[in-house]
Amino acid sequence: MIDYRSYYKESISENELAKAKCDKYDYMIAVFSGSVAGLVDSFFVKDPMSSILGKSVDKAFDKFTIKAAQHFWKKDPRSKGKPRKMPQTLEQCISYLEQAFPVNYDARYAKDLKVKNGELSGMRPLNHHLLSLAHSPDPIGLFFSIIDQFKGYATFIDNGKVIHVIPEKTSGAIPYMQGTNIPSMLFCGFINWLGHLISDLVGSSSTRREGKTGRGAGIPIPFYELFLLCDFGNFNGKKFSEVMIQVFEEGYDFRFGATMAIPVLLEELMIKVFWFIRQKFVRKKSLKASMPTMKHADLRVMLLVGNGTLCLIDAADAAKHGLIAGVGTGTGFNVVSFICHLNLIGWIRLTTLVLKELKIRFGPVIDKLIKTFIDDIMSTKLITPAERKRIEEFNQQIEAYQSHLDDLFNEFVLMIEEEYKELYLEIELTFDNNSSTQERTKHSVRLAEISGVDNDKIIRNYDELDDFFN
Repeated sequence: MIDYRSYYKESISENELAKAKCDKYDYMIAVFSGSVAGLVDSFFVKDPMSSILGKSVDKAFDKFTIKAAQHFWKKDPRSKGKPRKMPQTLEQCISYLEQAFPVNYDARYAKDLKVKNGELSGMRPLNHHLLSLAHSPDPIGLFFSIIDQFKGYATFIDNGKVIHVIPEKTSGAIPYMQGTNIPSMLFCGFINWLGHLISDLVGSSSTRREGKTGRGAGIPIPFYELFLLCDFGNFNGKKFSEVMIQVFEEGYDFRFGATMAIPVLLEELMIKVFWFIRQKFVRKKSLKASMPTMKHADLRVMLLVGNGTLCLIDAADAAKHGLIAGVGTGTGFNVVSFICHLNLIGWIRLTTLVLKELKIRFGPVIDKLIKTFIDDIMSTKLITPAERKRIEEFNQQIEAYQSHLDDLFNEFVLMIEEEYKELYLEIELTFDNNSSTQERTKHSVRLAEISGVDNDKIIRNYDELDDFFN
């Protein structure tokens, strides 16, 4: 049998294993805090459409959108296209952000895109922010936003697959992709992505007009789009990805994600405050030793118990609503209602705490076993000197090949940078109002050539333009 304790670092062996114990009061505090947070979640968070806390959070996001739009308006250097007066109402602020940060991937229906074979047939204003990967407020969304802005197409998830489609109409976003090199253009693309996300944060200008009572379709919770790749299962005749789309349409968006985080933060804050009080005033420890940090194993255990209690209450409440809604619709169990009442943030936090604890407790064991295994393989006990030499030669070949790949990648980056420099130079010269018509025509032809347009489709002069329009 493996004696795993011998593999722990000295600090972990002394501080984590010997003192990683909670007494009954620690467990009582953790369960109490998790229960309070669970009741707050059940009675005040509820689901997106009936959430009491959600209404206050929605108003906070409305105010944030107004403040952000007014800030951008003050910093906007444009002389054309910028409203003369600072936007005041929520509708005006959203409208300003929409025109200040246009993108080419903001289609609401499949008819806005050049699709085929019934692709994106279920897309509509309520779910287009979810189906469009570039609308996700996470690294995945940023990556596809930059790609879409540079390439001029839009990336969506349809039936569990990532697809690239061409918009029917261009938004004119490419001229906003300013910059003289790749880093500066990437920065401009990032700002355009961020500004457009803020414009969609609380819905569109058409859905948030004065007099309308709807919340508007916001943006998804970070990484929520990954659920759309789960194109399997059968839940009342729907796949899991379709269920998650319907859940999003019910208002399970970024704003509700912030609402769900409230009881999770409340539970952790209560546990840390109680833990600090016990360490400082009951166990008479110093202020530094009483600070609630994750290096204290007993605190981590309390957080696990508290968050687990919150999730158990949340799951029971969600199951109750799923059963009630299922009886009302005759389906037996309503999965959409169940997930709408499920605190996704709390479950993600619980999963994170469990994985971190496993890494802390068993990470050194795994690292040591792997190192021992490799050492045994490389030892003379198991392999001959000739075999050892072959392994070392193979490692040298791998390192040389990796160095060669790095050189090729650097050359590729330099080549792409030069191509984009020429491309955006031709874009600027083509739309330069200070140049003559002949100069702009010459540069537009060159722009079409380097963009890969077929020669027979390029209009080079006025005669060819007249022939085109007959």
